[in-house]
Amino acid sequence: MQAAGLTLTALLIAKLLERHAKEQALILTLLLGISLTGAALIALTPVLNRMDSLLTASGLDPAAAGCIGKTVGICCITELAADICKDAGESALCTAILLTGKAALLLLALPLIDPLLKLVQEVLSCAG
Repeated sequence: MQAAGLTLTALLIAKLLERHAKEQALILTLLLGISLTGAALIALTPVLNRMDSLLTASGLDPAAAGCIGKTVGICCITELAADICKDAGESALCTAILLTGKAALLLLALPLIDPLLKLVQEVLSCAG
């Protein structure tokens, strides 16, 4: 509830500032977004710790478990950066950031996809 109140207050101030000092309004929005993201990460620490213990207990390869965490982080950071660009009126930059995030996800997934591709290749070589 505090985060919602802080966000609405900052939004009101940013909208008032936007008329006279557009850059300062954008900086306020950016700082608030970073602050809220940090607060969300702190609030999610118990959840992240529990997920880590569940992934460890599942016997999943640690590299794959790390990949899942990195994927979530890339998605959150990319979306936040894209929203900031959109708020600043830079839709082309927003699209470029989203594309870059998707490329990063594909690169991150390559080590996970490689064993699957090898299995498909083995199945196809046995069938032929």
